[in-house]
Amino acid sequence: MTLIGLGSDVVEDAVAREKALDAALAELQQWGVDRFSIQGVALRTGLDPDFLHAQWDGEQQLIIDALSSYSQMMITPPDTGSLHGDLTELALALAGYLNEPVGRRIARMLVIDSKSLVVDSDTRIAFYATRREVIEVIFRRAADRGELRDDVKPIVALQLLTSPLHTFALYRDAPVDPAYCRAVADLVTRAIAAG
Repeated sequence: MTLIGLGSDVVEDAVAREKALDAALAELQQWGVDRFSIQGVALRTGLDPDFLHAQWDGEQQLIIDALSSYSQMMITPPDTGSLHGDLTELALALAGYLNEPVGRRIARMLVIDSKSLVVDSDTRIAFYATRREVIEVIFRRAADRGELRDDVKPIVALQLLTSPLHTFALYRDAPVDPAYCRAVADLVTRAIAAG
């Protein structure tokens, strides 16, 4: 592993990258996407801006990586052995994410039309695609078990599950209730299950 120097300190690349991702998330929370900058991340971390530019193609990629890193930490694809169980656990995990101040702020930040040149629809689409690919494994496993109707499109099923939870989080300050998550998962399971 390559070592980089920060003044008199020496930090491994992986540690520096993790530090940068944490700082980028803090920058996003404080300033949103409109005022996000690599310079701000550099100031928070003490890392050289040149190092950050060498690690990420630009602010857009750093934003996507920071958001993805946080959401992957909070939401992993469940594997309960059943479609209903997986959808229920996924809905509960998403609610946990949205009930955290960081998760709710990220959800709101990504739907607000931004005047920023950094975050445009391509950034939002890239972040969503990254998360979608991770979560679609639930539907592949369900199809392999014969639990999924043949005509179900995983992206539509995922939207059926997550849209009500995101809508709740966007328009209310109250926590997303676990009973609500279970009700949504039940409805989606009935809509997409085979037989």
